[in-house]
Amino acid sequence: MGIDQRLAPRIVSIATLILLFTLVPIALADKGGTANGGGGNGGGAGKGGGSASGSPGTSSSTSLSLTATTVQLNPKAPSWCLTEDDYDQSVFSGSLSGSYSTSYQLCDLNTDGVTAGGIGLESDVYAVGQLSDLTITSPDGSTHHAVLMGQSASKGITTSHYAVCYVPPYTLATDTSGRPLPGGTWQITISGQISNANWTTTATMTDVVFQENYCPLSEQNLVP
Repeated sequence: MGIDQRLAPRIVSIATLILLFTLVPIALADKGGTANGGGGNGGGAGKGGGSASGSPGTSSSTSLSLTATTVQLNPKAPSWCLTEDDYDQSVFSGSLSGSYSTSYQLCDLNTDGVTAGGIGLESDVYAVGQLSDLTITSPDGSTHHAVLMGQSASKGITTSHYAVCYVPPYTLATDTSGRPLPGGTWQITISGQISNANWTTTATMTDVVFQENYCPLSEQNLVP
């Protein structure tokens, strides 16, 4: 039986639409596309809040990622917070446009039964681009800011080295500390427009030698 010539154009149009709707999802799948786009936050490092991975990082745009971590804990101390002789270091690398944070949890005598002892916090970054700030913020809200430690240039590219410390007082004569940092969550935040960063955060025994070698002079806490 023949097809009415008046229906032929409609049949062709319907067939074309069916073919189009079939091919579009295949094309999107081949490109790896998603209907709503993609994205997400980076992860922080350090022992905080009872979690070995610490708090999540936040930023507007970043490729910063955790590239190395070293943790050595005092087996006689609580495992959920940092205290005397603990060591926790994380290294991040990548680019940044905005800010990124990580945190450490220090022990408190009233909460954890022990204090943070001689543990202090240090962070430094070798950055290409514009660093807006690098800070360490204590549980009470007081903040220390990074200081420019030096710069180097190679093939027209300048790399700046910044460092920040928040440390308990150490006695020069005996290399001991008698007043620990307060317990709780300590936040370390980096911000700026950085095309290449090598960023390190460290919780460690910040004795006299450590402070003299790694901390800005204005943030050393050394007493006679």
